Amino acid sequence: MASTTYSLARKLGQREVKALLARGEAPYLPALEREVSGISKSEIPLGTVSIAIDQIAGTLTASRRDAFSPSFYPLLEEDSEFAAKWTALAKAHLEEGIQEPITALEYLNRFYVVEGHKRVSVLRYFGATTVSANVRRILPPRSDAPEVQVYYEFLEFYRITRVNYIQFSRLGSYPALLKLLCGGDQSVWDEERQRSLSADVTRFRQAFRSSPLYGVLTQDKALLRYLQIFGLARLQERTPTELKSDLAAIAPELVNEANAAAPAVQMTPTPEQPKTIISRIIHPAAKVLKVAFLHDKTSVDSYWTYTHEQGRLIVQKKMAGQIETTSFFNMLQEDFDARVAQLAKEGYDVIFTTTARLLAANLKAAGAYPNIKFLNCSLNVSHPILRTYYGRLYEAKFLTGVIAGAMSENGRIGYVCDYPNYGTPASINAFALGAQMANPSARVYLEWSTVPGIDIPGRFAWNHVTAVAGQDMFDPKEPDRPFGVSLLSHGRERNIALSYWNWGSFYEKILRSVLDGSWSELEPTAQAGQTINYWWGLSTGVIDVHYTQGLPPQTKRLVQLLRRSIIENTFHPLEGPVFDNHGVQHIGDDVCPTPEENIKMDWLASNVVGSIPSIDQLTPEAQKLVRLQGVLEQDKEGTV
Repeated sequence: MASTTYSLARKLGQREVKALLARGEAPYLPALEREVSGISKSEIPLGTVSIAIDQIAGTLTASRRDAFSPSFYPLLEEDSEFAAKWTALAKAHLEEGIQEPITALEYLNRFYVVEGHKRVSVLRYFGATTVSANVRRILPPRSDAPEVQVYYEFLEFYRITRVNYIQFSRLGSYPALLKLLCGGDQSVWDEERQRSLSADVTRFRQAFRSSPLYGVLTQDKALLRYLQIFGLARLQERTPTELKSDLAAIAPELVNEANAAAPAVQMTPTPEQPKTIISRIIHPAAKVLKVAFLHDKTSVDSYWTYTHEQGRLIVQKKMAGQIETTSFFNMLQEDFDARVAQLAKEGYDVIFTTTARLLAANLKAAGAYPNIKFLNCSLNVSHPILRTYYGRLYEAKFLTGVIAGAMSENGRIGYVCDYPNYGTPASINAFALGAQMANPSARVYLEWSTVPGIDIPGRFAWNHVTAVAGQDMFDPKEPDRPFGVSLLSHGRERNIALSYWNWGSFYEKILRSVLDGSWSELEPTAQAGQTINYWWGLSTGVIDVHYTQGLPPQTKRLVQLLRRSIIENTFHPLEGPVFDNHGVQHIGDDVCPTPEENIKMDWLASNVVGSIPSIDQLTPEAQKLVRLQGVLEQDKEGTV
């Protein structure tokens, strides 16, 4: 029987070698001594540890490489002394198990056998997943090589957890996983915590291996994505069957992770589904759509929340009898999970979360309740299990810039901005280019309200600003703060224009798409791993411009002409040539930036005086939001 076992194991090895040769790949064990020089000078003993057999990458020396296939199946003849020893070891393993540790070197979190090759081979054949090993670590010199940078992140992860069986190749993955597992606790794990995670990971991998995504995405990338969505507590409490259900619910997220698919930006509403002849004859009882709005603040505390609540009230009135809406506030303080669970129990169909601050909680809920349609008001995120929405505000900002440039006495215009989020530089630049169109000498002086310690009115006065563009709505909590575009004259402000959000128009179009079935037209895109990002502009009425009737007639004509041209898509506010304020051309002559280029714009136009602040310059509250939606990639930590 034992000799038959060797014969079967050898056939597996021969089959692997043949397949590798057919693909033009090396058919033998990698030898570490051929990859790394000066091994003996950099060894660090780790003691006896358990290592995953799948992480055993090869052998130390080239002398043993011909005896095994890369998966450690035997290759030598069946009548050889090697075969006899392998067979005896296999028999001993079946009778009492292999107890003696192997000796191995660890390099870049992969293991190379120094002594115990046949033990690894026998264990591999019989399906063992781990082996005990006396390990010495080889530290590579620090360098800019991605695999070396990832390895040093692993070393910090290992120092705290003593976990070596999770492997990543993407920079930032180990710190992200450590934060999910530990939060801010940097204390070294005890054995009980290590065993607990091992059991959780084993259960997850069992579920993942039976999912259709096994082989599409590595199991450890899938694990990290699962934890980012659901958190550790859910992993700890779920059975393999329940984990399979979770994985099915977030399958589009895992496909997105595998393919790194960019969001599918929807610039216009999906056309309404035509009614069939049968649907015209048969009139089933109309379902009343139950819709909830979840806000991070109240309408009193936040003009942003106020605009969304106004949109909810408008759509509730316009679609009376078709929809039923409700709102909940301060959802950062309330138990978000419990609220959504209650809404699911009550049969809610659609849930809007109106800020990126709720994105992480929204994502978890979307995975837990796949039958509810979730939408989050944010930009440039890749989460196919929920949809995101925002407006092309830069179109309206361009028009207010034209008005400011035309009306400013000296062409010096102040611009107050809150957060350096995705889409914000495009709005600043569009405003500046609009001002420049109306007044070629216009300069825009940019200030950030979320950078503490700045006397913005004083700076504007120093620069002799005669017009100011502030936030887009009057805030009763800050009555002295400028809103819209205001002219400054003799110490007085006169509001002349503002861009504004019409969320009622957006919510109506989205909810009608759910009722008429056109929502489902985009479902195949989401299932293929692409995020659906609604990014609508002037043509949909989601954003627009108000201006005083006291504008000069020719200025009004110009604004109306440009507004109509933008709506008809015959003019783009950011069409090139456009240079930044360092003289670098970012948009070529007669070129229109793509939606992605607009969203990710991280530079300022040539007539903007100012810069985009780094994250450490912002207030603590602003830093939290910018980490989620900030345009400066180098400021980001592990994101959702």
